[in-house]
Amino acid sequence: MHRIDSNGAVDGAFQEGDPASGQKATQLDADWFNAVQEALCILIERAGIELLKGDNDQLYDAVVALVAGVVGDGGGAVATTRQIITAGLASGGGDLTSDRTITVPKATSAQVLAGTDDATAITPLALAGAAASGLSSNGYCKLPGGLILQWGGLTGSYGQGAVAVTFPTTFPNACFRAIPVANNQSSSNSQDIFTQRVSFSQSGATFYFQISSGASGIATGLDYIALGW
Repeated sequence: MHRIDSNGAVDGAFQEGDPASGQKATQLDADWFNAVQEALCILIERAGIELLKGDNDQLYDAVVALVAGVVGDGGGAVATTRQIITAGLASGGGDLTSDRTITVPKATSAQVLAGTDDATAITPLALAGAAASGLSSNGYCKLPGGLILQWGGLTGSYGQGAVAVTFPTTFPNACFRAIPVANNQSSSNSQDIFTQRVSFSQSGATFYFQISSGASGIATGLDYIALGW
């Protein structure tokens, strides 16, 4: 298809001609008429209609048939009896007689933390909310797969001996490891301070301070990390 480009055409448009200005009338040529004819005939034939001289409704019938195939009235390319079938976490759907909505339920942060629901999808927001639920100086984080990471610490004046700590949350099943690190809170104190783990359980651990001189009342600190599930 093309716009008229024969002698006398201006910017693809027909001209009537103007002797006063010298504008010639547009010359009608076979190329343009054949292009228009073929464009119309192809539209009719693509709709499955055989060209018939004298039938002036064929172009209209072709347009109706082609549009029906798009909207799907049952006789076109997409039948309204076709179904949108959902599976997995998705629900909704139906036939094509009207608009359909497909829904996938979202998990809450509580469901992510529980780790037992198998009928909802985890979104980044829910995952971030679950991770942030235990973020503090003494806190915990639940990871996908069930692993729980806990951390905490204490400060005080301790002599050589045992110190018990309670985890921020109790491990539901088991504690794998509890790792202590002692630190000297007093910059003027030169004693060497060490810690060792004595025992641990799902709810807490006991650590033992060892101070080089055996002194008491030293400003010390204890940081720890515990892993479990």
